[in-house]
Amino acid sequence: MKTRLSTAVGLALAGILLLGWAAFGRRGDGREDVKVVEVPTPPPPVTLVHRMQRGETLGDVFEDHGLGPAATHAIAEAMSEFESPRRLRPGVAIHFVRTPGESPARIRVDLDADRTLHLWSGGEAAPLWSARLDSVRVVRDTLLLAGLIRSNLFDAELSGDVDALGDGGRFDVAHRIAQVFAWQIDFWRDLRRNDAYRLLLEREVRPDGSVRDARVLAVDFRNDRRVLTGVRFEHAAAERVEYYDETGEALRGQFLLAPLDIVRVTSGFNLRRFHPVLRRTRPHLGVDYGAARGTPVRATGAGRVSRAGWWGNYGNAVEIRHANNIRTRYAHLVNVARGVAAGTQVEQGQVIGYVGDTGLATAPHLHYEFLRNGAQVNPARLQLPRAEPVPAEQRERFAALLDAVLSRLRSLPMPVHPTQRARRTQD
Repeated sequence: MKTRLSTAVGLALAGILLLGWAAFGRRGDGREDVKVVEVPTPPPPVTLVHRMQRGETLGDVFEDHGLGPAATHAIAEAMSEFESPRRLRPGVAIHFVRTPGESPARIRVDLDADRTLHLWSGGEAAPLWSARLDSVRVVRDTLLLAGLIRSNLFDAELSGDVDALGDGGRFDVAHRIAQVFAWQIDFWRDLRRNDAYRLLLEREVRPDGSVRDARVLAVDFRNDRRVLTGVRFEHAAAERVEYYDETGEALRGQFLLAPLDIVRVTSGFNLRRFHPVLRRTRPHLGVDYGAARGTPVRATGAGRVSRAGWWGNYGNAVEIRHANNIRTRYAHLVNVARGVAAGTQVEQGQVIGYVGDTGLATAPHLHYEFLRNGAQVNPARLQLPRAEPVPAEQRERFAALLDAVLSRLRSLPMPVHPTQRARRTQD
């Protein structure tokens, strides 16, 4: 019985193998070759970077990179939602992403350090371009810094959160302090060795560590025997952000003490000054500030320009008419700022020109005159009114802010030179 069963199973398996060979086995004696089809890999896209040159148009740039008039128009339309194509400045980087042999399908425009514009094509069938604006996210931090003056603001011996300042931070701090106390301190004449300051500085920092913006929240400045305080306070009644002292009085005056941020007086107001060019004694009815050629010159007060351009011995000069029959003059400019002309309204601190040596001058400097009722007067001896104090309805809010920022500011000691510290100990 077992023998018959084994025989039957064997015959069944043999049949199956025979049928399989008949269905799928080789048909003929030849051997069929396997065909291999190679699909070429498209070349990777490349990125070409172009920097805008002075006098160059966006149309010229796009044409050089294979984009026709229709595509240029579509890209300009997409860009205009975020930035006018005509406002692209020299030096702006434009990144073209393209496959070799084809027109760019993607474009990146680095508008500035904080904004990047991305553009992409919908394809040949849809010639429209789309745009997206990305803004760099910033982180806010607050630094506590103190400085001990050696000879000027720039070379102060710093303490506090110095490591976070980064490159150029020292100069930015000096510049901002000069702006806060521009009406109280002549930083050339009034500064003394071992003067000191401490300040609370709020910043907006980009991911790469660069600073987008910074503002002084509060600052104490010890100048000789006086200590000045400035606190930043913003409210709807003021046209601009103001700094106030602890009593709520505004620091900003009707006129700046000087038309340059950091100044060096080379010749003061003097009725019997020996003129270096004319080689004779004659009145010097203004103040000369030594500065490098091209240094920005700022209007010391708001007013309307009465004269701008060439003016004899003054060279290139600007005269501004202010309220109360006051005029200011700025002479020997290398050139007048763009947009500044007779009849132009200018604001206090606005750049109106740049230091030069035009006219009757031997070296780059700014000659500054202050006229009242048509006669030159010494601006260093004027007592001019200040901006409005903190309004009565804002006093409570100002007091709360004052307590908060000053308590934080004064957690950092005011720097004292070792000799001063020893003298105070002895006393």
